[in-house]
Amino acid sequence: MIDRSIYPMPMFVTLPVTDLGAAEEFYHAAGFISLATIPDEDGSPALIHFRRQRYQDILAVPSGDITPGSSSVTFAAHDDDLGAIAEAIRATGAAVEGPVDTPWYTTDVTATDPDGHTIVFTKQRPQEAAQAQEWVDTFEMQ
Repeated sequence: MIDRSIYPMPMFVTLPVTDLGAAEEFYHAAGFISLATIPDEDGSPALIHFRRQRYQDILAVPSGDITPGSSSVTFAAHDDDLGAIAEAIRATGAAVEGPVDTPWYTTDVTATDPDGHTIVFTKQRPQEAAQAQEWVDTFEMQ
């Protein structure tokens, strides 16, 4: 169940979008809810607040000037079925890669939202946790 409470967000992402409706369809498929839609002076949506899990918030704001591929955000998906996330996003027609195992002991799904933002869902591979710790231990402390 998604936490719908209002709390101080220690970090959030603001993404410019050209079509709030298309953004809403994409992010709902990715497991987010629309927590709030804030209108501007004429009543048109000025912002949609999406939330997936506690502290996984996106503020989508209308903008006419977006450079595709200029924004990327990664969300932890530790308790989620990455295959199901990938399929739900693919059903919207969005480009999706994965699930793919990475060299740094995670499995990732990478999707491109309707405005060209790269959205990554990442999950540690628990069966390789000991190997990952050994890898981390090879780095020198600064």
